[in-house]
Amino acid sequence: MKLLHPSKSLLYLLLTFGPFLGGMLIPVAVNIGDTAIFTCNETCNGHLLWTFHTNNENLEVLKCIQEICTKGDNFKNRVSLKPGNMSLGLYPVLYNDEGWYMVKCDSVFCCEFHLEALVPTTVSTSVRSNITLPCYARTEKRITDDAVNILWKKDGQTVLQVQKGITTYGSGFTGRASISLHHYKHGDLSLNMLRVTTSDKGLFRCYHRTTEEQGYPGAVTLNVTADQKFYAKKFGGNLTLDLFGSDRVKVTFTGHDADETPVCSVLGNNTTCSSEYTHRVSVINDFLVLRELTSTDTGTFTVKNKMDEVIGVNTVTVEGVTQRHHYITLPVLIDFILICLFLCCQYHRQSQAQQYRCSYNAIQSNVNINPEPMREPACIGLSQQETNPEPDVRPHTPVEETMPEPVRPTEKQDNTEEYITCGIGIGETV
Repeated sequence: MKLLHPSKSLLYLLLTFGPFLGGMLIPVAVNIGDTAIFTCNETCNGHLLWTFHTNNENLEVLKCIQEICTKGDNFKNRVSLKPGNMSLGLYPVLYNDEGWYMVKCDSVFCCEFHLEALVPTTVSTSVRSNITLPCYARTEKRITDDAVNILWKKDGQTVLQVQKGITTYGSGFTGRASISLHHYKHGDLSLNMLRVTTSDKGLFRCYHRTTEEQGYPGAVTLNVTADQKFYAKKFGGNLTLDLFGSDRVKVTFTGHDADETPVCSVLGNNTTCSSEYTHRVSVINDFLVLRELTSTDTGTFTVKNKMDEVIGVNTVTVEGVTQRHHYITLPVLIDFILICLFLCCQYHRQSQAQQYRCSYNAIQSNVNINPEPMREPACIGLSQQETNPEPDVRPHTPVEETMPEPVRPTEKQDNTEEYITCGIGIGETV
């Protein structure tokens, strides 16, 4: 004969004989640090007393006499009475709070509760991902499939149950939750879940053989976080956002100014978008497509479900705008520089030509004014400093020179060119 653990024996007696004691035992399972609510809808106009019981202790939790309440030493600042009835709230739950809670009105039992303080394993995942919730137990290695009995619950509701070889599913878990009967023979009762949603977050519990024999760990808390994605898009390209198949979602945008602005509200294939997005948005198979991206689309697109929970965060950077401007302006800049250089060269050439003309005219005038030949050549093998060490700006005075024959005017005119080209004095023979 199999003997039950003492605590389970007492629990069994309370479940069996509770109704005859004036109340029914209600199980309450809460994570350590969370809030336990003992809901008793009875009313009491007399003396109210809440007590705590274990195999070793019997303690006073809360006592109210004529609406004046006092709290037990071990429950001060942690319990409160709900107005209108006899319900009790306990926060935060401690590990040694596990036990039986009873409430009496004028010494008459009204409600009874058994609190189980859980130390769960926490598993975190993101929306649309797949996850395995661990659970292990001592199982028979040669057990047949039709003898397997496994039960998974979430927040008190059935997720999956295998009984006599037949698997049944809770609402919303068909086709998404599964266990392996082969692994069960190795002691592995882990629950596999596909395409996790935000509604899947909560407390999961695994039972083996009966609803009293739990696997290890006794509970698994599933946290579901928003899906995070990062996109580097080209200017003028498209952006595709996952709506996660939700019934109703809302998409918002946050730019560099940190202001969150609405983009679209989506229900199925029907969209209601703000004016700046209406002509750029379409919904295809639970995905929102945003076309013709520009630099103003650099920022964060957030997807929220109908409960206003964030289920998708999409960080977007639109690239190529700055580079494209460089490609356009560089040739223009080069052309502008070349045109400037050309104009400068033209101006320089014109200036030089004008200077040459002025010099020529000045020399021509000097020749006509001073027809007499110069005494010494302007440059024959000597530098300018040697031939003319100190420039004299005064007009030259012709030096008289005895000429064997008078020089004819036609010869002077012919020798002018020689003076200009090689610097030989007028009247000298070449």
